[in-house]
Amino acid sequence: MTSVLLVRTLTAVLSAGLAFGGASAPSLSGPQLGLVFDPAAECLRPIAGIPGAAITGAPLPLGVAISRAEISPAQNAALVVGARRSAVSLVRATGGDWVLTALEGVQAAPARMIFSASGSAAALYYAGGRVQILSGLAGTPGVAAEVDVSSLPTPVTALAVDDAAAYVLLAAGPPEAVSLYRVAANSEANLLGSFRSVSAVRLFNAGGQALVTDTLAGAVYRITDPAGTAALQLVAGAGAGIAGLVAAETDAAGQRVFAVSSNGTVFVSDFNGDPVTTLDCGCVPTGLHRLAGPATFRLTESGSGPIQLLDAGNTPRIVAVPPPVQESKRAEVRR
Repeated sequence: MTSVLLVRTLTAVLSAGLAFGGASAPSLSGPQLGLVFDPAAECLRPIAGIPGAAITGAPLPLGVAISRAEISPAQNAALVVGARRSAVSLVRATGGDWVLTALEGVQAAPARMIFSASGSAAALYYAGGRVQILSGLAGTPGVAAEVDVSSLPTPVTALAVDDAAAYVLLAAGPPEAVSLYRVAANSEANLLGSFRSVSAVRLFNAGGQALVTDTLAGAVYRITDPAGTAALQLVAGAGAGIAGLVAAETDAAGQRVFAVSSNGTVFVSDFNGDPVTTLDCGCVPTGLHRLAGPATFRLTESGSGPIQLLDAGNTPRIVAVPPPVQESKRAEVRR
């Protein structure tokens, strides 16, 4: 059994290396975990392979330097902001390649960008109190609606949008007094709850539920029916030993919940109150960034060291992805 597993692991690594290491333009062949933004190189890089046998690939040849990126949970697209003019573009996997598409009518320099759970829609928040909701991201992308949220408190700390591009969840307000609102186009904002802080909001189970991360309280909440009655329930808090909460997420089935603290402790539990499993990532996590698969998350950013992943399959574990081989920075068109 050990020999078979070793052969499969080596095969995955070699396949990933051939697909990404030897080609000047990274393609979509071989197993994929997703994308990661490399701020130093101002680019997107693919993560090829499988958990425990993955590599960070060469930059996607997009022809533009990138200052910021938001990657779709489906790992088949990303919203990117150009380094020079701050124009927003859509990067998509098309016909085996990655293609950069300009987005007509989308305002430059958003303060926040977020995809919906399936990646079919996105929301962009702008300083001054405007939200643009995008739809058709898998086909013909465009601005579905614009929402004025200038009357709400500031700052805006978190944002989520449903797959139908019908409404956004928006957390706003100073520390110790953050409110969570549901806002639809041409409608007044509906208050869903008040929190000490909200660092992230995630819709899951086809938009039927939402996960709210309250960093100051060290608590994770679930909202059932966020588009309607919006019933609030505490999922995990101080009793679970969570201190310095950084982020929380669910698996693809919406049955398990994961949280990570600033000291590198990862918490794995479910919504039934079963015992919590903990792991130490040996890192300083920046979040729980979803990758391909039912429960694989990136914990750290791309940099000089390895990227740490949470592989929460049958037996949750922490695995590392080696950093990319150092290369001379390519000349890119700055937009």
